[in-house]
Amino acid sequence: MIRNILIYLSCTLLSVACSSEGTAKSDTPAGNGGSTNAAPICFNHTLLILDSATYHAAVNSAFIKKFAYSQERQLKGYKGFYLFGKTNYIELFHPKSFDGHVEEAGGMWINLAPLKANYLRSLDWEGRDHFNYGSDDQYHDLSLILKDSINPISTWEMTKEHYENWTHKKYNDSLDFLPVDYYSQQDSDPSSNYAMNDVIGIALITNHSDNLAMTDYLTTVGFQIVSDKGGVTTLANNDQFIELHGSEDQRSPAIYKYIIRLNEPVRPMEEIIGNSRSQCEGETATWYFLERP
Repeated sequence: MIRNILIYLSCTLLSVACSSEGTAKSDTPAGNGGSTNAAPICFNHTLLILDSATYHAAVNSAFIKKFAYSQERQLKGYKGFYLFGKTNYIELFHPKSFDGHVEEAGGMWINLAPLKANYLRSLDWEGRDHFNYGSDDQYHDLSLILKDSINPISTWEMTKEHYENWTHKKYNDSLDFLPVDYYSQQDSDPSSNYAMNDVIGIALITNHSDNLAMTDYLTTVGFQIVSDKGGVTTLANNDQFIELHGSEDQRSPAIYKYIIRLNEPVRPMEEIIGNSRSQCEGETATWYFLERP
């Protein structure tokens, strides 16, 4: 179901993240040092389905209104709540956000995007059963497909036609995409007036089989393993990272927390938002959606 929703959403609100600003000083993976790899692959946006109480608490949160440039948007077929950073964003939904069907709370998806034309073609993904490659008029899509057709992560690269229609610039096969090529400047510009700069880290809870598949996918598209100990696998690219926390009780991958870079250092604070909580200190905020695995 989530995969069908992602296809439906593919025409709206796309962004890409590859910020060059200072690396956060806390809650980053040990040994990362902010930059392990120059592969042109970056966070684009991420989708999370919350329980209804947490969703409505987020929409009405005075804290979030100050924390991020955010809007609840009614689009064709669904309504969602969006938190925009400088070059990436978070989409939040509740189980009844989508017309005609109900989704399960906890559903998630991470979207990555390359900053180099023909990047997906250069990757060694053929022959892997859990990789799926597709293409339409707007994007080339390399997705990870787990059991039960669960799609927790994809990489979308702009097609020539979509690039030229969207940016009004000429495409060439050696083109380096810019963040603004994927991002709506109308959404990006106001973010500098809020605390949230960009999502720089995503932590998930996964079972062993899904952990192996996600690690395979992430290393294929350009992330590097920087730590694998204590049941946590950390993969990083530039100043962005993904943590995979092992738990054999986990049926499918679930987002445990977001780590968000802030525009300015802040004093320590904690805010409860429905069944989630946000902790801010210094240059980072950590938004928890599940108990520590």
